[in-house]
Amino acid sequence: MSKVLVLYDTRTGNTGRMARAVADGAKLVQGTEVVLKKVGEGSGELAAADAIVLGSPTHNTQPSRAMRSFLSSLGNIPMQGKVGGAFGSYGWSGEAPEIIAQALRNQGVQVIGEAVRARKTPGTSDLSKCRDLGRAVAESVVTAE
Repeated sequence: MSKVLVLYDTRTGNTGRMARAVADGAKLVQGTEVVLKKVGEGSGELAAADAIVLGSPTHNTQPSRAMRSFLSSLGNIPMQGKVGGAFGSYGWSGEAPEIIAQALRNQGVQVIGEAVRARKTPGTSDLSKCRDLGRAVAESVVTAE
């Protein structure tokens, strides 16, 4: 069984809604175990995960402090061969998802699709894109086995 880890940080709940939609999409793929946790709670699951999808709100053009801390620790765990994705909400500028995606690429993670961004409260279309991201990441892991 493939393991997809969805880690996120949220300030107002918007990125949390997106994270649940990503996890729901990944759960649609048979043969996938999905773990959904806040970023500070799930780093111990990373080594066993086949895929990692990270989400953070953008604050002052950056991912949250907790997500930046997590990203800086990625070099301590072998990431080669994993697949992943990124998502996040924003109020003004929305850079965090692409910063996260680039950090994953820098660690050798194959990033699936484009980073999903939602301005403020994610709407139906935004949540659909999140579910699509989760499903695509899970499918890429299951087909690789």
